[in-house]
Amino acid sequence: MMLKRLFLLISIWFCSVKLFSQVQTARFEREHKNSDNDYVVISLQQEGLALIRDKDKFKEGKKLWEVIRIDTTLHEVWMQEMEIENRLRLVGYDYRDNQIYLLFREGDHEASNLTLFTIHTQTQVVGRYSIKQEITFKITHFSALDKVAVLGGYVSNEPAILLHDLHAEKTKLVPGFFVSNAELLDLRVNTNNTFNALIMDRSNKQQKKLILKTFDATGALLLEDEMEIENDYTILSGITSTLINDELLVAGTWTVGNSKQASGIFTTLIDPFSQQALNFIDFGRLNHFLDYLSPKRASKIKSRSVEAARTGTKPDFKTYAVPMRLEEQAGGFCLLVEVYQPATNFSPYPYYGNFGPPMYAYSPYGYNPFMNRYYNSPYQYNQPVPADSKMLHTSLTILDAGGKPRRDFGLKLGELKTSSLEQTSDFIFYKNEVALAFKKEKEIRLLKSLGDEVELDTVATQLNNPTETIRHESTTASYIRNWYKNVFYVSGYQTLRDTTKGALEAGRQVFYIHKVEIR
Repeated sequence: MMLKRLFLLISIWFCSVKLFSQVQTARFEREHKNSDNDYVVISLQQEGLALIRDKDKFKEGKKLWEVIRIDTTLHEVWMQEMEIENRLRLVGYDYRDNQIYLLFREGDHEASNLTLFTIHTQTQVVGRYSIKQEITFKITHFSALDKVAVLGGYVSNEPAILLHDLHAEKTKLVPGFFVSNAELLDLRVNTNNTFNALIMDRSNKQQKKLILKTFDATGALLLEDEMEIENDYTILSGITSTLINDELLVAGTWTVGNSKQASGIFTTLIDPFSQQALNFIDFGRLNHFLDYLSPKRASKIKSRSVEAARTGTKPDFKTYAVPMRLEEQAGGFCLLVEVYQPATNFSPYPYYGNFGPPMYAYSPYGYNPFMNRYYNSPYQYNQPVPADSKMLHTSLTILDAGGKPRRDFGLKLGELKTSSLEQTSDFIFYKNEVALAFKKEKEIRLLKSLGDEVELDTVATQLNNPTETIRHESTTASYIRNWYKNVFYVSGYQTLRDTTKGALEAGRQVFYIHKVEIR
């Protein structure tokens, strides 16, 4: 019986046996040449998707940018061209309340002015706003509130937040920042038109603090909570929730001492009226975080974790891991963390210490640096490196309403190579079930929960034309992302060959999007 079950598990991966229902219900294609710039894909949730690219063509001295909106059936709703000055470079985007926000910088210098374009998804009305730079502001985060643009970053290596009021066309710095030896971990907009800033304050080495501040759209401070960090612990990264629930959760990774590798995840609920402790969970206490290792090594690490908890000592296992997404559910939260093997010259501290590089250092072409920003912080972990990093494993932890781990899942990523540290996997939490997925070349690898069990599956690409086959699938600019409810979208670039034509017939190149429903 055990051999039969083992054979069945192997067959799932290599033979695409369907154990649960996931359906590619639509496909969108656009012809794409090698010389064409890649598309930036912006999720509009149930309004569809927006596709943005520089056409590398000119009209009266200005560059033409293409904007396409497609609906949830992947049918094109509208397409328009925007004439934008050649010196403007795309550095960020957001979507909110039927408005697409595109942030451009004039040239490469950090002190250059910014230009913000808005496009209404229903009327196609375009707005344009100039954001003057009075100081050298190195931008790391960008989000949109209602009629307000929020920019996070650094001024002289000190955290700062800038607000630009689109109605008044005025810009101001939010007070209460400019702390030496501090790091802006997260800047995130809440559902009630407020925003959170998460700061790691290391100005006092004997009393390190994790600080959460919540502001309204005018920059007025609504809430502040300071959490002291024990000397032995170091916070490497942090994400805040967005007040879909009544509670505000902070989660991220931590380590022991000054290591650059993570020892585990931490969680804490914000409570400004009492001193709350951070919950430190080392990776060995999670059931499936170590699934990418050999069973023998994983068992040894888990045993040492149990022993460390019994004796009150720190666990010794560490790995390179970063949180990619934190989602709120009716009964709690979901935290997605990915494990990677860095290039030899990669620094997992993108801002602390050297505070660079700024947003404009990332070209939106060749690969898409905006794809890993679910909450408008595209550059927290994403630094281009000369050599490839390898994405090894994805871990999804289900947390209860108090931020305590309730269940976790793991999925090997097969050492996927990336030119930067970018999100590789994604998940759907729908009707109390989980689907965790990543894309590898022509296939989607899926893990899905079914009550207390999990099942694995492989979903192959389906083409519109049955006589065509995939000759080549680009390994760069290829993604799977949560779209809305129980739906993923998958995007990438393929070379297709028509089998009814001669072997020497040139194939056609396309940019494509798939809609994949988990049922």
